[in-house]
Amino acid sequence: MKFVIRAGGVGTRLWPYSRALMPKQFHALAGPRTMLQESVGRLQPVAGPEDIYVSTGAQMVDLVRAQLPQLPADRLIVEPALRNTGPAVGLECALLEARHPGCTIASLGSDHYIGKGAEFCRLLRVAAEAAKLHPEYLFTIGVKPVRVETGYGHIRKGAVLDRVQGEAVYQVEEFTEKPDAERAEQYTQSGRYLWNANQFVWKAATVLELFARFEPQLYAGLMKIKAAAGTPQEARVIAAEYPQLQSVAVDNALLERAPQVAALEGDLEWGDIGSWGTLTDVLPADAQGNLFAGQVLALDARQVTAYGPPEKLIALVGVEDLVVVDTPDALLVCRKDQAQRVREVMERLKGEEQYRKYT
Repeated sequence: MKFVIRAGGVGTRLWPYSRALMPKQFHALAGPRTMLQESVGRLQPVAGPEDIYVSTGAQMVDLVRAQLPQLPADRLIVEPALRNTGPAVGLECALLEARHPGCTIASLGSDHYIGKGAEFCRLLRVAAEAAKLHPEYLFTIGVKPVRVETGYGHIRKGAVLDRVQGEAVYQVEEFTEKPDAERAEQYTQSGRYLWNANQFVWKAATVLELFARFEPQLYAGLMKIKAAAGTPQEARVIAAEYPQLQSVAVDNALLERAPQVAALEGDLEWGDIGSWGTLTDVLPADAQGNLFAGQVLALDARQVTAYGPPEKLIALVGVEDLVVVDTPDALLVCRKDQAQRVREVMERLKGEEQYRKYT
């Protein structure tokens, strides 16, 4: 099995730490190592160095090389333009199928927290065996909900497709993107739903066949790239074809439309870290529910997440349910329940010339 760490996202909801030129996967948000380094490191029990690839945007190549100096140059898959996860998955499948015909790929996110790395590796082994037994299926590792959550996609489990290495593999009946509070509570209480952790295992050839069926124009571009793989024209063809591919999420392009999708249920201590409000999902807060990094002096503060540089003091007095993030050139203050709206700040900054330097 080949392992591809997807590291091309921008992470707009973690501004001002996460920027276009320094997205969240390159920050150490949940430990001493960056999230990208953690993503590669946790695969050591299951993957040899020769089987690990990193997919990223052209503007982030230097960051990847600086943080993963051991990664060989030919294990770096470079996206010349950011075109969302659909084309990114298509590119990795086209290139690796050309290099390793019949290969299975574990396509994994780089910006998630996984507290139980050994269990994650075990489920990857199970998924690889399931893909061998059922090559026509796409497999996703879902997470058993631990609370009602409206910020995550949900997967509805169906009948058991198979039992592999003692693990139930469920047919997927439906994907739901970020349900409202009422539906999220129903989903959680039913026991039939998993959180969509965006960790996938599949045959590269199966993914390409599904692109041919559901996204024929995108597939045509991928086939040009596949034909050029391993030739002196590879880089030139990728540079010409990839930016022309439709920007679409892999969930919308394939997972929600494919007739045969299956899920494994993981107890992984998983967290998306998709916004400042979710950091306390994966990092321990103090007795008042506060999570601090840097120099923070708190007087009667509760349920506050505060991040700042070590040389600058943040003083909190009589506040609660806030996010405070200080960087050398930008300061964010918002209510915790509004933390998802940081993405709107990024959109506004990009839309106004005088503020673009802050993106």
